[in-house]
Amino acid sequence: MGDFKRCITPILAEEGGLSNDPHDPGGLTKYGISHRSYPNLNIAGLTLADAEGIYHRDYWLPIGGIIAAPV
Repeated sequence: MGDFKRCITPILAEEGGLSNDPHDPGGLTKYGISHRSYPNLNIAGLTLADAEGIYHRDYWLPIGGIIAAPV
């Protein structure tokens, strides 16, 4: 597997904290984790560690943690 921590750091920096933009179809969002995708999750109470765990479990592991080279 590739380096999860190296990859997740810029994603979390870009996604930022809590947002409730009325133009965002995801609704309430924190660290890029949206209420629309996780309706049973307390988005406002989401910690950085929670978000990292979700990204790791739901995104990193399913792709095998492979870092593709730029084209």
